[in-house]
Amino acid sequence: MISQSINRAIIIVGKEGTNKKKQALSYIDDPIIKYANEYDITDNFSIPLDRGIIILEANYKPKTELIVDTILKYRGKIVLTSANQKDVPKKIYSLCKLKRAGKSKLLEQIKTVAPNSEQPEDYFKNVFEMTHDFLKNKDREDVAIKLKLNKPPDVQMLSWLVANIHPNKLAYLDAKVKRKWSQDYFYELLAYSHNGIITRGVTIPQRRGYDEDAKICSKLGLKRHEKYILEQLKQDPDFVKHMRNKLNHIQKRRAKVSQKPKQTVSEDKPLSLDNWM
Repeated sequence: MISQSINRAIIIVGKEGTNKKKQALSYIDDPIIKYANEYDITDNFSIPLDRGIIILEANYKPKTELIVDTILKYRGKIVLTSANQKDVPKKIYSLCKLKRAGKSKLLEQIKTVAPNSEQPEDYFKNVFEMTHDFLKNKDREDVAIKLKLNKPPDVQMLSWLVANIHPNKLAYLDAKVKRKWSQDYFYELLAYSHNGIITRGVTIPQRRGYDEDAKICSKLGLKRHEKYILEQLKQDPDFVKHMRNKLNHIQKRRAKVSQKPKQTVSEDKPLSLDNWM
């Protein structure tokens, strides 16, 4: 445990131009350098402890299981780099000590040479970010490039967009183009189906809550909609016993079933001290 806390892996997070790799090399003299999406080290005990490992771009499709295995087994220095914190898998991030890379010196140099230049944008986005960009970005060619680059799930993207724009704009794409034509063609038509103007806030669909009553019915061997007969079936002691065996504590409380059957005192036997122990 002491060795693990001393040699805990370090993850350096910073945007492009912050020299994350140079900072990682300052921790290790002659490391093994691997990209996270190409990580292939399996024999962790054969690497010398004074060698060290640097894993670059842990935010882009990392081989999570192999990296976690190395962090847990290898006792030398391990340093990871990432462009952001949110895209690093939790299994990896929870085992690392966070270091910030600081401000980008490259951006400062660009600003001195070209003061009117625009800030660079990260084109790798999740569905949430893509939805906001789709609805508010007036440059539709830019939207098409981002869609083809990120390839968000078509069903999820359409279900999120239909809550914000008129369904007529998406009906043809959903019925005639989706998965029948090439994927790039679908994303291009989708990008130009909207003009990038929205007069209200973006609506993100909420997840439907799980029907706990239907789950209880399924576990008891009933159909999911047969909640209405549960009260009648609870009159049968054998069925109540069946419910106690099948349901967990939370489901028992929801179905109003006692955890243990009530103990009844026989009238034939006289009360003694053992009845109260």
